[in-house]
Amino acid sequence: MKIINTRTNKEYVGEIEKVKKSDVRKLKGNKDFSFDWSLEAENDVYKVKREGENETLGLMSISDIPKEKRIHINLIEVSKENIGKGKKFKNITGNLLAFACKMAFKKGYDGFLSLLPKSKIVVVYIAYGFKAFGKNLAIFMTAAKNLISKYLGDDEEV
Repeated sequence: MKIINTRTNKEYVGEIEKVKKSDVRKLKGNKDFSFDWSLEAENDVYKVKREGENETLGLMSISDIPKEKRIHINLIEVSKENIGKGKKFKNITGNLLAFACKMAFKKGYDGFLSLLPKSKIVVVYIAYGFKAFGKNLAIFMTAAKNLISKYLGDDEEV
């Protein structure tokens, strides 16, 4: 996966790793994020960062819902310096979403990923290939594979 510096266009290798529950609790009051991530300590939380660096660029909390064969995104957030037109790095959200889709394929869920968006950012997720299903947005099958291919690259097997 690639993390791209928007100022220099330099590409970095990105990596996603699971955050320990004890470390999720320590995120309360973190100046780089708006949400209180300590509230997500009981869920699986993943972070994206540049390979070899410690700076967390984005976070995602997910829940596995096996009876519905889907993974649900509870919360996803990019660090403050990487939001909007002046962001330092791009591809953070796309990498997290593609990672979750890949996980959904590995579990036999056909890439089925859902989330309940804030009303004002629905268009952001639609741009990634999500479709509206009632109040939720979801992505699966071909659209999920396309997201994985675009952000995780051809070397990532589904």
